[in-house]
Amino acid sequence: MSTANNTFTIPGKARNFSFILLIAGIVLAAIGAAMNLDNPTRLWTGLLYNNIFFLMLGLVAALFLSAHIVGYGGWVTLFRRVPEAMMLYVPVGGILMLLILYFGLHHIYHWSDPELYNPNGPHYDAILDGKRAFLNPGFFFIRALSYILIWSGLIWLLRRNSIQSDLNPSQGVQLYQSSKYIAAIFIVVYAVTSSTSSWDWIMSIQPHWYSTLFGWYNFISMFVTCNAVMMLILIFLTRNGYLQGITNEHFHDLGKFMFGFSVAWAYLFYSQFMLIWYANIPEETMYFKYRIDNYPLLMWLCVVLNFVTPFFLLITRNAKRDNSRRIMIAAAIIIIFGHWLDFYQMTMPGALANMAHGAAEETHGHHEVVRIGLYEIGLLLAYAGLFTYIFLYNLSRQSLISVNHPFLKESRVYHT
Repeated sequence: MSTANNTFTIPGKARNFSFILLIAGIVLAAIGAAMNLDNPTRLWTGLLYNNIFFLMLGLVAALFLSAHIVGYGGWVTLFRRVPEAMMLYVPVGGILMLLILYFGLHHIYHWSDPELYNPNGPHYDAILDGKRAFLNPGFFFIRALSYILIWSGLIWLLRRNSIQSDLNPSQGVQLYQSSKYIAAIFIVVYAVTSSTSSWDWIMSIQPHWYSTLFGWYNFISMFVTCNAVMMLILIFLTRNGYLQGITNEHFHDLGKFMFGFSVAWAYLFYSQFMLIWYANIPEETMYFKYRIDNYPLLMWLCVVLNFVTPFFLLITRNAKRDNSRRIMIAAAIIIIFGHWLDFYQMTMPGALANMAHGAAEETHGHHEVVRIGLYEIGLLLAYAGLFTYIFLYNLSRQSLISVNHPFLKESRVYHT
């Protein structure tokens, strides 16, 4: 396969792989959905958390790029087109997100039931009535639409400048300076909206529950996942003859990100759990108590996959610089799957408990416990196939290396 003219051509096997994932995923999800037509909450919540997972994967790719633009992180220049292509999934994921929220609102979010706000009704909820100014369908959709439009707009500006740098060799520095301001704005916007969107789309599934660390927890989870995905992509590209300037130094630093943010995830997991356990406030403890009682294997499996395994796989320098990349591939796959499981346990248990028995019963009584089945696995494969194809398509539309970037030489000679 040719790398002439610095152009990436989608390999036939890669294109077919993305289609196979997409089609197989749709088939499995359809079979799983047909078996669960009596449980629309499971169906809509499955769509929700898978869509959030891949949408945030693209969004964090834009954050990764922006942080290195603002911080003069020249080492990423050789492969900056990888996070660029990943971030272009955001508009697609954003449209899907709006559709899921619109059609699935009443099946996912307990607070959307108008009976909860009638003081004279049997289902009146004083706590939710106090949150009504924030948790109401109108304002909820306005926020969601605002997130998608702002994210997509800033991503488009970053991509436009990147393309212009290829077309205008003499303006590389000026376009970099322009991108720096856009990236700075994106970082500030992300700092706010990554938290508020996670409150809206995930935390409000159990509207009585809250955690001040939840936004940070989700950010760390998706940042380490994004680095794991980039690791797999770079290994794929270098093995197929592209980006030959990428060295062990680049892989080593991505590996350090994967290791460091796996530890950071564990820190936030423990901090959130410990503070809630120690305070012992019912509105807070119900989140962990319900999962420990009904989904103990899933909860502790997340700890093993997202912290324990990456910690021991990636702790040595040699593991991150091994030319075979076997350890890095294994660690990346484990991290991606582990955090996908974490998004499942953040959403599905609460949605099912709320819709089946009401918010007042979230901490006691019998609840329907649903294990991961054909539907969830099918959605994972379908979304992975869609994300992969959109990534490959966008990667092939532009030169693989930003040849006029002012830090390209620094990236080529990079060493740690």
